[in-house]
Amino acid sequence: MASPTIKDVARAANVSIATVSRVLNHGETVNIHTQKKVLDAMDVLGYNRNEVARSLKFRHTKTIGIIAPELSNIFFMEVVEAIERCLAPHGYSLIITSSNDSVEEEKRKLQIFIERNVDGIVVMPAGADGRHFQTNALSRIPLVMVDRCIEGLKVDFVETDSRYGVRQMIMALKHEGYKRIGYIGGDLSIHTAHERLYGYLEAMKEQGLKVENRFVYHQDAMTQASGRYLIRQALREVDYPEAFFIANDSLHLGATIQALEMLPPHQLEHLVFASFDYLSYAPLLKLCHYAVAQPCEKIGREVSTLLLKRLDGNWEDFPEHVKLRPEIKVIRANGGIPYPMTDKQSDTCPIA
Repeated sequence: MASPTIKDVARAANVSIATVSRVLNHGETVNIHTQKKVLDAMDVLGYNRNEVARSLKFRHTKTIGIIAPELSNIFFMEVVEAIERCLAPHGYSLIITSSNDSVEEEKRKLQIFIERNVDGIVVMPAGADGRHFQTNALSRIPLVMVDRCIEGLKVDFVETDSRYGVRQMIMALKHEGYKRIGYIGGDLSIHTAHERLYGYLEAMKEQGLKVENRFVYHQDAMTQASGRYLIRQALREVDYPEAFFIANDSLHLGATIQALEMLPPHQLEHLVFASFDYLSYAPLLKLCHYAVAQPCEKIGREVSTLLLKRLDGNWEDFPEHVKLRPEIKVIRANGGIPYPMTDKQSDTCPIA
């Protein structure tokens, strides 16, 4: 049985096709009685507007494509939820997919978005290769990058101030009495991995602490599997540091699980982590004394503001780079000690 058409609705309501169209598009010139006749006819016939055909006619689909490196990463999903909360009132829906930290997969997903005629795209890039973002097809689609940028690429970009967050973590660990602090991060082709490593190196120098290169790990993707592998390498050494800074939540979770599996209780008591990313489960990771809380809601708002601005045809100040200040968490229940911050905006630490 064929689906009912707009002509069928007009015939059933005894109105013109133009009147049905005005009702569908929330026209203010149709009186309440006529609107009710049209809506009742649609309900009886089971009419649904063909949004695909409509999008071809008006050349927009009210959809935004989002590519994250991994859907299991809670930080990325919290940002996506914040974006959805901001864009939904404007009539936009999200199509969410993962690159699985693969540039090739990222290219494939971008092509799918182009073919689906999305109105805008949000990407947390998988690597440093940005050539696939410079195609003619993408030049007509507003694109915002989040958390990770690609050098030389002219796009709007929203990130957290990584170096500031890492400096605070090293200060906190030193204040607690730790002088040997290792580092667990990711491949330096990833923007955040690069920023957090150099934030660590700068902070260690500022605090007068020695960097032990054999306990500075930065390779592969920033995933749970990598966190498990890297901390295992460190803990196999007989003289490993008692404190580590860990560059994101996935690495942190993997490292914690591995440490719990490897070390007896009396050794775990002397192992301390400070981590970038403070998420809902952070206080349950008992090795973590300090964490950097990224402003997910603010990130989502900034991304949405930029998208709506570009979708409205406003390209003033393009490309914009928004860098947001994170919040520092002292997890006192795990042994964290409040410390005097040097930040001009705050001299106290929130306690989690």
